[in-house]
Amino acid sequence: MVATPSSSFTLITMMLPGPDRKRIPSPYHFRVTYRNPNPGETGCIVTWEVRGGREQYQISLERTDDDALVWHCTCPDAVYHADYRHACGCKHVQGIKQVFESIGNPVGRLSARAVA
Repeated sequence: MVATPSSSFTLITMMLPGPDRKRIPSPYHFRVTYRNPNPGETGCIVTWEVRGGREQYQISLERTDDDALVWHCTCPDAVYHADYRHACGCKHVQGIKQVFESIGNPVGRLSARAVA
């Protein structure tokens, strides 16, 4: 029998404004689905699966060629505002950023500036 290595970080659950018109706080679950073994390289650093709203979404953090960090989300708010500079102001990205503000941003230690 071969043991599968378990992830050291599996799931974050947080309360965010819900999908209804009243925006009643609802639990949203963020699960890491991909983590780049070389986060200092250009490209995708980490990807999360987000559940808890009407549909399942995906958040990704990308490092650009000029060493900037760019957030992406597949939710309708982020997609609709994609042409604007602050496209990742959606509640999903803001929620995961709040987690990093409280525990410390491990990606920020890699001498990159965040773009949001």
